Amino acid sequence: MARRIRLACTAAALIPIAVVVAACGSSSPTSPKASATPAATPSIPAAPSTGTLTETGSSTMFPLVSEWQTGYTALYPGIKISTASTNAATGIEDAGQGLVNIGASDSYLNSSETAQYPTLENIPLGVNAIEVIYNLPGLSAPLNLDGTVLAQIYDGKITTWNDPAIAKLNPGVTLPSTTIVTIHRADSAAATVLFVQYLNAQDPTDWSSSLVSSTPTWPSVPGSLAETGSGAMVSTAGSTPGSIAYVGVSYSSQIAAAKLSAAALLNGAGKYTTATAAAQTAAVDSFPAAPADGSESLINTKAAAGYPITGYEYAIVDTTQSSTTEADLIQNFLYWAITAGSSSSYLGKVGFVALPKSTLDVAVNLITSISG
Repeated sequence: MARRIRLACTAAALIPIAVVVAACGSSSPTSPKASATPAATPSIPAAPSTGTLTETGSSTMFPLVSEWQTGYTALYPGIKISTASTNAATGIEDAGQGLVNIGASDSYLNSSETAQYPTLENIPLGVNAIEVIYNLPGLSAPLNLDGTVLAQIYDGKITTWNDPAIAKLNPGVTLPSTTIVTIHRADSAAATVLFVQYLNAQDPTDWSSSLVSSTPTWPSVPGSLAETGSGAMVSTAGSTPGSIAYVGVSYSSQIAAAKLSAAALLNGAGKYTTATAAAQTAAVDSFPAAPADGSESLINTKAAAGYPITGYEYAIVDTTQSSTTEADLIQNFLYWAITAGSSSSYLGKVGFVALPKSTLDVAVNLITSISG
């Protein structure tokens, strides 16, 4: 498969790190202790002495991939990694068309995507949460929100923050009469998929399955705003009093800098939780082991301590690469990412948690299926 180049303006970086930490071409990537290890030691190819790895996709995943870029190229200074913050649809399309080695997505491939790109696979890399953020600086504790209220906010039935439906979820809280300004993604984003899956799971009447999509037909709400990318969601929410938006937990530092708050969301057990690492872990542990293809929804957990908008982050990769060298580099990098790269020194910076052991084994099997 010939590799082509996408000409686009993205938040991209191509950074060779000239610090030799380990010899190039060692038999397998070395790693500090991660939260889980594979059931059996897989046969992972050595990293080539030189090469370039390209990635684009999920803006939620971008902060973590940037951390991995620095860590991996420090181990293998002959490798260059190009990473770009776009959106999941771009990551899937570019991986499917051979424009990049890896696409990043907050959700697994849907049936139309697998039909269009039958040689793509989705490899779980970590666990992420989508936070619901809002601009109400006078409130200190997180507001309680549920899928019904969020659905009614995003379809225009609830228009002010002191609406009785919101007040009912927050007894004793003095809510302002501020008009709610909804913000949603303008681009095709897997973060949107997870958000609207939650609305539909909790209230299929107010948010029907026809609106579960990376680009749903958003109800017409006066004053509603649409933004491209996670960073723009945060910055627009920060400059818009009364606004509400959704964004990955990897943007927590930007959320705090913009003086925004994140809501406590109702889960399937009837409890309100925030997107802590412990709540993400409780959520993923409440679901069965991921199937062999890695595709699993973690929405609306019934674990009392679990956060309800949790999901796997995926690498979207073509199982057949253009050369053995290219396939070896992808295998080596992805295995490093789910082992050494899943230590707290990486995941803790972006609020992600590591794969549970059962899903780690699934990811390893998928990684070892890549060939060239």
